[in-house]
Formats: sequence, C-alpha cells, structure tokens
Amino acid sequence: MKVVLLLAVLALLHSFQTLFCTLYTSRYAGRSELASPVFCVLQSVVIALFTWVCSGFVTEAAPLTILFGVLNALMLYGFNTSLIKAGSLGSYAFLNMMLLFGGLLVPLFYAVLFVEGESLSLWQVFAIGLMLVAFVLMNVKDIRLKGTKPAYYLFCLLLFLCNGFYGTLLKMQSVHHPEQKDAMVVISYALMGVIALLQLGAKERGATPKAFKLGKKAVLPLVLSLASSALAINVLTWVMALVDTATLFTVDNGGVLVLAAAYSYLIFKEKPNLPKLLGMVLAVISIIILSL
Repeated sequence: MKVVLLLAVLALLHSFQTLFCTLYTSRYAGRSELASPVFCVLQSVVIALFTWVCSGFVTEAAPLTILFGVLNALMLYGFNTSLIKAGSLGSYAFLNMMLLFGGLLVPLFYAVLFVEGESLSLWQVFAIGLMLVAFVLMNVKDIRLKGTKPAYYLFCLLLFLCNGFYGTLLKMQSVHHPEQKDAMVVISYALMGVIALLQLGAKERGATPKAFKLGKKAVLPLVLSLASSALAINVLTWVMALVDTATLFTVDNGGVLVLAAAYSYLIFKEKPNLPKLLGMVLAVISIIILSL
C-alpha cells in the first residue's frame, strides 16, 4: 500500500509540473521562445538547492555518479530543446506519444537486459502492452503529419531517446551508487541550468536579465511547477529503490497521461473523443494490474 501511494503521489506531482508549466508558458510576459530556457534555469536552481539541502548538503560523488550526472544534464537539455523544436514544426500529439514511448521503453529495456531480478511476468507484459495502446489511442485523433518536414521526425526521435535515457541513467546510478542519488540529481540539474543559461546568454547577450521579467500572471504557476518538479524528482529517486522499473515507469507515465486528459476536460474545457476515453480506460486498467 505504501508503494502504491508513493506511485500515485509521483504521478500527481509530475502532472502538476506539466500543468503549471503549461500555464506559466502561456502567461510568460517575454517572447515565447524564451519561456523554456528561462524555466530551465530557474528549475535547475530550485531542484539543485532543494535536493542539496534535503540531503544534508551532500558533497560526495563517485566518478561514475558524476559521469551519469553530466550525461543526464545533456539529456535534460536535449529533451527541452527537441520538445521546443518539434513543437514548432509539427503535431504535438505525435511528439507527445514519442516522448511517452521513450520514457517507458528505454529504461524498461535496460532494466530487463542488465539489472538482476528485473524480469517481466506475463501480467506485467500484458499491462505494459495495454499502456502502450493507451498512449496511441489518447493521441491518435490529434495527430497531423501531412506536409511535415523531415526535421520534425528527427527531433521526435531525439525526444524519444532523451526522455528514455534520462530515466535509464537515473536507474543505472541507483544500481551502482544508490547512496549518492541526491548527488546525481544536484549534478544533473545544476549543469543543465548552466547550459540553459549559456544558451540564453548567447541568444540574448546583454538583454538576458530582461528575459527573467516573467510578468505577474506567470509567477504563481511558475512557483507551483517548480515546487512540483523539485518534489517529483526526489520522490522518483526514492521510489526507484522500492519498485521494479516496469511498474514505476508504466504507472508514472500512464498516470500523468490520464491526469493530463482530466485537466484538459476540467480546466481547459476540451471534450475528450472516443479513442481518448478508451485510452484512459485502458491506462487505468494497466495501472490497477501493476499496482496489484
């Protein structure tokens, strides 16, 4: 019951992170293309500091933990960059499906192939299959690919890989140095923030400080999104030691997708179509099977 509750909290926090980030982006007072790098810089500061303080100001990090942290910072940067680029070139529904597939399948393949005791039962295979079908059903109606440029598919592939390897690197670090999970988070997000700030500085130069003038309407959703993301990453690294990879990433990704669909209906008044409703049902069934 404890693990089920933690998984529910994790999915809820990740859904809040996405929801409030979306609201922040729509209310950001500056140029729209600056909303993401500004968010990345602020997110890195909040998560790195929050994790560092909660860990008791941890400083120890083995060379392997540092390597995983550096690689994950690149995955975070690649994820944010490819998300922006793909979103500007083509269908959001297709890129959303690609990032969900990557976030589930890549860490799952790593765990099954290389982590002892992570083999899949028939029930898990069935539940994961249901979730993958749910991913497709909940996005397929909104996919528009006609006339899409080849660069769009390249960025979608990059999104698949970056989202997948982000979770995989967290899992790899938890296998080799579980006691240094906090150091891994601090390194990953601190370095990602430096990269984002350098990118912002190269683009804006002397006008960089102006990019952080968010506007009053953007402040509250930004704070809520940053708080949710800081709590989510720390819950994730904690739960990673308690539950198998298949259950963790399937329930987390599926739970976020179902909650996002609920927010779309309740907050943004978007009426769900039949495939999306069926996908939500399948996702919930998958979550129940894995939770049991």
